Amino acid sequence: MKKTVFGSALAGALLAATGVQAQGPEFEAQPKIELNHFMMALSVEDIEAVTAFYVDVLDFEVVKDAPLGPAMHFRWLKNGTQGLELVQVADSQPGPERGTPPAHLAVRGPGQLMMEVEDIEATKEILLSKGVTPAVDITDLTAVLGIKVMFVVDPEGNNIELVQVTGE
Repeated sequence: MKKTVFGSALAGALLAATGVQAQGPEFEAQPKIELNHFMMALSVEDIEAVTAFYVDVLDFEVVKDAPLGPAMHFRWLKNGTQGLELVQVADSQPGPERGTPPAHLAVRGPGQLMMEVEDIEATKEILLSKGVTPAVDITDLTAVLGIKVMFVVDPEGNNIELVQVTGE
């Protein structure tokens, strides 16, 4: 049995290398879903306060603003390749208390927004100049994950992890 599977795989590889199409279900290419980042949606109570934070502190810009009457308001923010959709829904309820990282991950579901920065030390200095103190200071996880991280919190308590890929 193993020889048959190996032989079929070898024949398929040889046929593929020569451009000949193999027959049979084991050689049919399976369609793949290709995903690209679009946006992260964030339900908020005060769309103006949260917008101000992302625009003034993290340098996002408003690219779309769509109030749908008193019941719902959508606002799209963008910074580089990062998209954020703020959604204000009348009578929305706050989520569970998440705690300070890493304790926030004890609650299942989305844990934090993660955004890559080129230089985490320079980013920290910019944040401090804007009056924002990190919730969790720069933590070097290079040996374990190949990154350095720092957390800030938006006005509604959403954790934002700023990540510098160290490549190690």
